[in-house]
Amino acid sequence: MPLHVICPGCLKRFQVSERFAGKQGPCPNCNAVISIPKEAVKVHGIEDTESKNDDNQRVISSPITRITMDFDPVLAKHYAFGVLGVLTLAFLLGCVPMYAVFRLLLGTLGLCFAAFPLVLFGYHFIRDREEIFTFTSEELSRRAGIVTAGYVVLWFGFEYCLAATQADLFIACLYFSAFAVLATLLCHPLLKMKTLDAFGHYCVFGFSIVFLRFLIGLGWFWALTVKNSTAPTLPGM
Repeated sequence: MPLHVICPGCLKRFQVSERFAGKQGPCPNCNAVISIPKEAVKVHGIEDTESKNDDNQRVISSPITRITMDFDPVLAKHYAFGVLGVLTLAFLLGCVPMYAVFRLLLGTLGLCFAAFPLVLFGYHFIRDREEIFTFTSEELSRRAGIVTAGYVVLWFGFEYCLAATQADLFIACLYFSAFAVLATLLCHPLLKMKTLDAFGHYCVFGFSIVFLRFLIGLGWFWALTVKNSTAPTLPGM
């Protein structure tokens, strides 16, 4: 189980893995040095306690050992079912004939709804497991929400650049790399991830969005696909 510590500098509360008990580390918010307390929790059961009626009235008990697991099978199962469900839904929607403008609207809504789970997914599976401090669930949700909003804005900027310049696939990849660098500058300080991990975090987000849009029927890049789309269009388009 994680230990709860409070930074003496900024008074932020964080969760720390049990294996770091007794060590020191920098606060991820203000870089003040935090001393992590040693915690020895003993849970006693009636059957584990033997009382001796001697002069000292000693109680001999056997503590229950706690095991810390970096891999959360329940969380992994939820993500697996979630990913499978989203992929299935996107594939089924891609098989439904519809006007191109409706497909674009569907892709936009899909981006907005899938962004936050993708940010959390990337954080849990890309972050450095050796980092001492982890965020509480409330703090992580707040920071991930800000990162999500930034990622969505950057992605729409990426799509706008594709449409405005009529970019081919090579230029589109260059645009993607440039926006990934901007996303890294956003993710690195907010989620306290290493630079390369933050860059990989946005790449996972971007490639996931591209793949989902391909399943929906928009192709690998929206602007390139809409320009050459054979999907039904509204009169006058």
